[in-house]
Amino acid sequence: MSRRAFLFGLVVIGLLIVSLYRAKYGAKDTAAELMAVEAQIEEALHEKALLETELSHMSRREWIEEYARKELGMGPPKPEQMASEGDLDALVGVPITELGQIPAAETKGEAPE
Repeated sequence: MSRRAFLFGLVVIGLLIVSLYRAKYGAKDTAAELMAVEAQIEEALHEKALLETELSHMSRREWIEEYARKELGMGPPKPEQMASEGDLDALVGVPITELGQIPAAETKGEAPE
């Protein structure tokens, strides 16, 4: 009986050694993965800070005006570009509905229901 107990003890010790070995290298792999994820987080935080800086720069009124003027050819409106609400029909035409007629409510200045 003692020989069986000795062999059983050796098997248990062997299994414990193998389990300890696997746990040790599993912990090393997990630590390496954790470091990689932390590096990704650090990189994402750096990119976020960079994008926030760029956003604050690009949302300034002066930058928007300069971009609109240089890249889009925009500028302050000229007097001939200004029109009142009453002049719109003459400038762009009378609005047309799906049926091709103007609702009576719109011709009287009322909103259609």
